[in-house]
Amino acid sequence: MNSSIPPSSADANKAHPFLDKPGEKISGLFDEIAPRYDLLNRVLSFNIDVWWRHQAVKSLQLKPGHKVLDACCGTGDLSMAALAAESNLDVIGSDFSIQMLLTGDRKRRRKKGPFKGPQLVHADTLDLPFPDNTFDGAMVGFGMRNVADLPAGLRELSRVLKPGGRLMVLEFTPMTHRWLRPFSDWYQGKVLPGIGNLLSGSQVKAYSYLDESVKDWPDGNRFAEVIRSTPLHAVKWRPLFPGNVAVHEAVKA
Repeated sequence: MNSSIPPSSADANKAHPFLDKPGEKISGLFDEIAPRYDLLNRVLSFNIDVWWRHQAVKSLQLKPGHKVLDACCGTGDLSMAALAAESNLDVIGSDFSIQMLLTGDRKRRRKKGPFKGPQLVHADTLDLPFPDNTFDGAMVGFGMRNVADLPAGLRELSRVLKPGGRLMVLEFTPMTHRWLRPFSDWYQGKVLPGIGNLLSGSQVKAYSYLDESVKDWPDGNRFAEVIRSTPLHAVKWRPLFPGNVAVHEAVKA
């Protein structure tokens, strides 16, 4: 796993050194925080991230027997949400962080009963190891902003979708409620990185990077335009409560 010297206090106002998304360092960053990633997601979102995922998978219009890709899957929470919505799915989760995948596999193995978890594959979203026209649906939850080349990543997701296949991207977006935005900016910019870096023990200030990557991410309309520049169409998006997260959906022509 890559290591890096954390920014000094003199560098506190500078951009995080990983913001240009060097692939090996970003995968190392997620390797580092994998053991506490799920716990911190629940704590820092006040558990609303679970509801976000369950709302988002509805955009895929899942049917029994569908084959679905969960790209940038992390520990597999979005895969689990899809399987909770429709148990008879063939779900493959891919991620470039080995430790996130191992954490997800341990979580899957702890499930009791006839639960069939996702198959997990080590892969970069910019170079997916699947043939053209493989999947009925593809989804990305809070991972697309970590892809170094956004249009290329979207084209690769489109490539592995079948014609008529659906893409769903769940991602942070600028707060849509004007009166909540000052609180959201304060919480996301000050509280979340501080607590996240402390509780994760991150030496590379992972939660500072995550905060800055959100600020660097296009708003809902701009991201929709990026999607429309790829072989995907019928693009639409909607914010989810409380307004700092959006679901984008599109269809492969």
